[in-house]
This record gives sequence, C-alpha cells and structure tokens, in this order.
Amino acid sequence: MAGGLMGRLLRAELRKVSSTKLWWGLLVPAVVLSIIINVFGGLFTAAIPDDGGRLPLLLGSLAYTLGLTAVFAACYGVVATAGEFRHRTITTTYLLGPRRWQVQLAAMGVSAVVGAGYGAVVALVGVLAGVAGQAGSAFPSVGALVAVTAIGMVVSALWAALGAALGVVVGNQVGGLVGVLVYLLLGELLISALLNSAASVTLQRLTSYLPGNAGDIAIYDIPARVLAGPQIGSRLVETLAGVTAPPPWWGALLVLAVWTAAVGATGWVVGSRRDVT
Repeated sequence: MAGGLMGRLLRAELRKVSSTKLWWGLLVPAVVLSIIINVFGGLFTAAIPDDGGRLPLLLGSLAYTLGLTAVFAACYGVVATAGEFRHRTITTTYLLGPRRWQVQLAAMGVSAVVGAGYGAVVALVGVLAGVAGQAGSAFPSVGALVAVTAIGMVVSALWAALGAALGVVVGNQVGGLVGVLVYLLLGELLISALLNSAASVTLQRLTSYLPGNAGDIAIYDIPARVLAGPQIGSRLVETLAGVTAPPPWWGALLVLAVWTAAVGATGWVVGSRRDVT
C-alpha cells in the first residue's frame, strides 16, 4: 500500500515537471554556458604546442561546466517545492491523505532525476562543443569522460534533492532561491577563505566538508589527476576547489549525500509542523 502511494506521488511530481516551464527554463542557460565554456576549453587545448601529446583540457572545462550546472539544479529544487507553498497548491496535496514526509521524499526524488538530467544534457552538449572547438585533437579518453559525466550527474542530482528539501524548510520561493545562490556563489567562498586562513590545520580541512566544496571536489578529482598526474592531482583539486586536504571523489560524494540527508531531515521536521491552511 505504501509503495503504491509513493508511486502515485512520484507520478504526480513528474506531471508537475512536464506541465511547467521551470525545468527547461533553467536548463537553457546551463546549456548555453556549457557551449561557451567548452568551446573555449577546446580552443585552449588546440592552442597548446604539440609536444607529443596535448593535454585534454576539455576534461577540465567539462568539469567546470558540471559544477555550474549543480547550481542550476539546486535552484530548480528550491523553486519546485517552495513554489508549492507560495501558490498554496501544497495544501491540496496534503489534504489528499499522504503524510508530509512522503510528499517531500517524492519531490526530492523527482528533483534528483531532473538534476541528473541537467548533468547529462550539459555534458553531451559540452563534449560536442569541445570537439568543435578543438577540431578533434587531444580528445579525453572515453573512460574519463564517462566518469566525470557520471559524477557530475550525481552531484547535480544531490543538489537538486537538497534544494527541494531546502524549499520545504524555507517555505518561501524568493527567499530560498536568493539564499542558495548567495551561499553557493559568495557565502561558501568567504567561509572557505576564513577557514583556510586559520592557524589550525583541523579548521583548514573543514573546507573540504562544506556542501558546495564537496561537490566541486568530486567533479574535479578525476580531471585533476588526468591533467596533472596522480602525484600532484590532489594539489590541483585544492587550488580549483579552494580547499585543504580534499578527500577522493567518492568521499566527497558521500559528504554531499550526508548534507542532503541532513537538510532533508530538517525539512521533514519543519514541514510536518508548518501550517499550510
């Protein structure tokens, strides 16, 4: 019975996605950025003198694009759930009988699917743009491309789910959207700078466990090791993500998953007590 209810809730959430313009409204700018960034990434690769093997910089530009895509995915999740509170459509959903945590879980799950889709589309477009920009030279290995794309999809999915849970916590569309953008684009940079400037090594290492940094570490880990080699790849990740002593990509994904679960639990507590009448 519970499984049947969750199935109906998931289908309802999917109908909401297909019946609104939100999902592609945020996907379009992400695709445009992917084209611009990866065309120039390919051009930079082609400009490097051929000394017997050019660096596949397309791998780095693709990783950077996927990091930006995660921001769009987070915005989607926030707007998708907070918008329900703004327009009071969540009241009708709650009156249909499902428990609030089930509604939130379905919203997070579908948002994760949308976020993963963002990552897949952006990666495909980015690879095509990179190939056009570099005229087919210094193309990364298929294994590395697939790995970076898969990790980027997981990061975008987690951020979309986290955003959906955050939308439930905040309950305000504008406030949630501004909050997540300010935090990801500015707030975490300031927090990381403060922690990195601390005298304590322990405090410096905390930078790797902030949610935005964890996603960047996961995405940059493989490209950094391919471009800089296994010996100094970790140092390159530190530079790109602005962190100290980063974990491997799978550890960073686990950190982001824990943050997503924590925000989801907060949404469950806050959402179950909110008056939506």
